[in-house]
This record gives sequence, C-alpha cells and structure tokens, in this order.
Amino acid sequence: MKNKKIPLFKVFTDKKKALSIVSQVLDSGFLNEGIYVNKLSQKIKNFLNIRNIVLMNSCTSALTIAMKLSGLKPGKNIVTTPVTCIASNTPIKNLGGKLKWADVDTETGMLSQETIKKVIDKNTVAVLIVNWSGIVPDLKKIYEFCTKKKVKLIIDGAHSFSAKLNKKDISYYSDFTCLSFQAIKHFTCGDGGALICKNNNDHNKAEKLKWFGFDRKQAKDEKGNWIQQQRNIDIESNLIGYKFNMNNISAAIGLSNIGHIRKILKKHIENANTYKKQFTKSKHIKFIKEVKNSSSVYWYYTIILSSKKLRNDLEKYLLKKNIDCGQVHIPNDVYSCFKSSEINLPGVRFFSEHQLSLPCGWWISKKEIENIAKTIIGFTKSFK
Repeated sequence: MKNKKIPLFKVFTDKKKALSIVSQVLDSGFLNEGIYVNKLSQKIKNFLNIRNIVLMNSCTSALTIAMKLSGLKPGKNIVTTPVTCIASNTPIKNLGGKLKWADVDTETGMLSQETIKKVIDKNTVAVLIVNWSGIVPDLKKIYEFCTKKKVKLIIDGAHSFSAKLNKKDISYYSDFTCLSFQAIKHFTCGDGGALICKNNNDHNKAEKLKWFGFDRKQAKDEKGNWIQQQRNIDIESNLIGYKFNMNNISAAIGLSNIGHIRKILKKHIENANTYKKQFTKSKHIKFIKEVKNSSSVYWYYTIILSSKKLRNDLEKYLLKKNIDCGQVHIPNDVYSCFKSSEINLPGVRFFSEHQLSLPCGWWISKKEIENIAKTIIGFTKSFK
C-alpha cells in the first residue's frame, strides 16, 4: 500500500485496437466527422437503448447546445448547482444568461425538487442537474416538477454514463442529457461528448447547431461532394451554430473502447459495493443517499465524514499513504467569474467541507479497496 500509489483517476485504452482503427482513419484521408463517428453513434445508441444522440467534441459543447435549445439568452436564467466542474456552468455565462444557484441536499450533494423550488422564477428556462460521482438523484420527481413549471431539465451526465433509474437510462427523465467522453471518464474517446435529446425536433436542431447550422447530410451531393458553396443553403438566424462536432480520430478511440465498457462499469460498481460493506458500521462515515430503483455507476466513491476536521485530517493521512483522494471539484460559487450570482448556500458549504472522494475504478482490486477501507476505518476510530 505504501509503495504503490492508487490513483483517483486513470485512463482506459485498448492500445492495440485503437492503433488499428486510427490507422484506418489516417489511411482513409478523412479525419473529420464521417463514417467512424456514425458507427460510434450507433453503438452508443444500442448500448444505452436510446433513440437520439449527437456526438460532439466535449460535454461542455453538448451543454452549450442544450442550453441554447432551452431558450437561454440575456434576461433568462438557468437554475444550477455549484457542486460540479466549472465546465458545467461556464456555458450559461457564455450564452449571456444568468446563473441562479440552488442549494444542494447535504445527503447527496445534488439539487432536489425542494431546493430548486426556492429559486426558480418567471425567467428560468431550464434546470441543470449534475449526477455527482455517477449517483442518480430523484430525477423522476425533478423532471415532473420541471415539466409542470414548463422549464427544461438538463442532466450533466459527465460522471454517469449508463446510469439508470427504474431500469431506464437517465436520459428518459430529462429533455437533454449531456455525456462526457473525456480522457478519464468511464468511456473515453480521448476527448469528446454527446447530447441526447428527448424531442426529435430538438435532436434535428442539435445536429445542425453542432456544425455551424448546416445539416451535414444535406451539404453533400449524391457523390459525397460538398455543395454548400455552390448552392444557397439558408440557415435560420436562431440556428447559427458552432464547430462542436466529433472527428473520426476521436471516434476511432471510442470504437476501440466501447467493447470494454460493460466490464469497466461492472468493476466500478463492485468496488463501490465493497466500500459500502466495509463502511456500514462506522459512526464517522456516511454514504451518499441513493434513490430507490436507481443504478449508479460510481465514477469515484464519495463518503461524508462526521466533521470538517476529520475530513481534512483523513485526506492528508491517505495522501501520505499513497492513496489518492480529494474534493474533485471546488464549488463554483467561490469563483470570481460567478461572483454576481453569489448567495448563501449552507448545504453546498456543508457538503464540500465534509465529503471526501475515493478511488473506485477498474484499475483497483477488491483487496485494495478493502485495504483502503480498513485504513480509513482505523484512522476514524482514533478520532474524538
């Protein structure tokens, strides 16, 4: 344990297969979006059992388009959480909208219907939910509330590829679900992301917005030649888009990894269950509360300690033992770029000061998880 560092995150690649498929892409001479992106799109749709998906160059790009399609613009706002990566919230500012922070449930670190209800107003166009560490909040309840209020629900599913509620993919309970295929995620393309749209019309618009407002399928003739320069293809003013598409090289890396995803997810879940079993009787450790009939995927494993001092002391102790751990994300409301949205958020402060996230991934054996848990339990027993 002392000699071998156990990382919080690690990149998975099938090097041999990736090199083979990337080589095919390079030989084809077509490196941008093409048949390899289309192949990966179909494989992900089949795996998640979903209908609509648009592959992009990042989850942040997917969030940007989801927010634009939700109607975000100057004068409008999105109810969101500070307990996330800054990438979740920067698109709100970049689109000229306003952030409305909602507090989090101290038992989950996530928004709830109750905390959303306190801040939603007539200018709210969407609610942004982040599934912390791949754990599923009460999406059904939140989605029904948002539908009643006539605002969109956007899920930032960067941590939660293939998470489920009531045996359905989490995207079933939202208008837009954004996925991350960045290097250290469960499933990676090196970098990349995707947008899942509930509504077919939104899906069609997202296909255009991710590539300047053009429909790529309409921008080629029957021989595959680009025709947008030869013909007057009209772009609606509200669909002037971005350069957010995935390319064939990223898709090739994804295609090499997609066959391993069941095994990867299974290991994350098994390691989380081992932690739960070990920590059950500890008076100083709580798990994140999980919704009934949910299937979380545990990108990392978060525990909530009984005091701020214990949390800080334990982090230092584990790092000395070569066990990587930490807060993962600093609450966004402390950043100066979001200062105009600053409000009192006691739930956020409590969660961020008491939570500690532990390695849980496919690279860690059951024995190592048990040793990490025993190390933590031994340290907390001595804490008064």
